[in-house]
Amino acid sequence: MAKLIVNNQIVDKFYDANTPHFVTQEFVEDTFGVGTIFTLELSAVETALQSKQYAREQIAQQVADTDTLLGTTADTAQLLLKELSSLVTSLSTAQSLDDVRASVSGLKDKIGHIHSDVQSGSLTFPYQVKGEAQVMHEIAERANGVSQALQSNA
Repeated sequence: MAKLIVNNQIVDKFYDANTPHFVTQEFVEDTFGVGTIFTLELSAVETALQSKQYAREQIAQQVADTDTLLGTTADTAQLLLKELSSLVTSLSTAQSLDDVRASVSGLKDKIGHIHSDVQSGSLTFPYQVKGEAQVMHEIAERANGVSQALQSNA
């Protein structure tokens, strides 16, 4: 929990860090007088949560809402599934290196530019910013959590 500090003294060790600033200011002014200086000291966990929430708000305001992002993710997964199934089907009957090259040509035409875009810096995926290790940890955490919830309801 956050610490509410007024006039350099801790007045609340268990202050809710999610309390809007104006509410805290009103509380401090009502209790200690108008113009009283206060600060909130957040734990590392609270700071990380607020930072994540701020990033999500910025994404929603500047990029797209959650439903639109989910739709784009679904479109991407479906495109990749379709192209992967085409590739696997084609590779399964390949008899020569030329057949293998022909198998990948459709996929290369559709998504081959992504490699060069990432290499040139004109495309950056969020996982690159977050870091692969963090993303892999989050994937495992979400997968295990969902699996446990499904097992509980089975």
